[in-house]
Amino acid sequence: MGLSSVYKPLDINNISLPNRVVFPAFQANFATSDGFVTERLLRMYGKIAEGGCGLIIAGCMAVSDDGVPNTNTLRINHDKHIAPLKELFAVIKKNGAVPAAQLIHAGRQTLSVMTGHQLVAPSAIPCPVMKETPVELDEQGIKRIQDDFADAALRAKRAGAELIELHGAFGYLIGGFLSPYSNKRTDKYGTDRSLFFTQIIEAVKSKIGDTPISCRISADEFVDGGLVLNDTKKIATRLVDAGADVISVAAGTYASMNHMSPTINMGEGIHANLARGIKDAVDVPVICSDNIRNLEFADSIISENKADLVAICRSQVADPFFVKKSLNKQQITECTDCMTCLYFLRGAKAASCPQNPQL
Repeated sequence: MGLSSVYKPLDINNISLPNRVVFPAFQANFATSDGFVTERLLRMYGKIAEGGCGLIIAGCMAVSDDGVPNTNTLRINHDKHIAPLKELFAVIKKNGAVPAAQLIHAGRQTLSVMTGHQLVAPSAIPCPVMKETPVELDEQGIKRIQDDFADAALRAKRAGAELIELHGAFGYLIGGFLSPYSNKRTDKYGTDRSLFFTQIIEAVKSKIGDTPISCRISADEFVDGGLVLNDTKKIATRLVDAGADVISVAAGTYASMNHMSPTINMGEGIHANLARGIKDAVDVPVICSDNIRNLEFADSIISENKADLVAICRSQVADPFFVKKSLNKQQITECTDCMTCLYFLRGAKAASCPQNPQL
């Protein structure tokens, strides 16, 4: 099997990707406690860029202090974060990849002990995993956070990000608004659950112009009463109409963590069918993710028109030169599915990888 599809360049608006491999936003908890870039982050992203990945989405980056998902998450809610992020994006670009930024508000899927603020969400319903009851956002609070996303996107662009991703997956705040599982509102943000997200896209677009916007969504939440593909195909269409240039397909929420970070025994490319369903609904590039462990399989996803790009995380964490080694038919240091990179599931402070001790 060849690699002609996965190594084909792709133009999105004003950027040109050298290949179709994406390193998705990986919350390694390597930032400082107040959200600044560290040498460890520069090293990790620099090596993955040098290793041949086409698009690197750095993140996740919190747009509001009350939306920080963990203790050492990157933040982008103040102009003081621009200069260190400029260094990060410059390292990525210098080493051959296109730099991007993922923006997030964690909503109810964090803890006030981490944020220092009361949790907020579309409805005052606790996440069944985090178990802390949030406050239901009023319209003033909604507008504040929408403005935070727009301001953060402009900061990311000024710092050198060439694509902005809005995190609407996994049950975080935007995803929480999208889903009947977590949004029980009776106002316009409940009767039209896409409205919160489409207004953010429009606000971001007004700030960053032609810089491409990717919208990450859980195409199926795999929880009772949650979003399924028939819902998210319609949502994806709405997002594109609002200005999205890319749809990044994920799955799950905190209550279905096995779909957020599937193990290899769940099957190769476990969510490729979801990506194909979204691709059938929209006319913009689609990113497929989850259990894509080799470039031959990634190539087949693209050549079979299931997606336009493939997000490969853990394999590039285990071996930052995964892409170049695959092209050159060199031995790859394989991800063993040990899950130590998912530090939060085992009570660790940050990600690690026994296959990549220099991480």
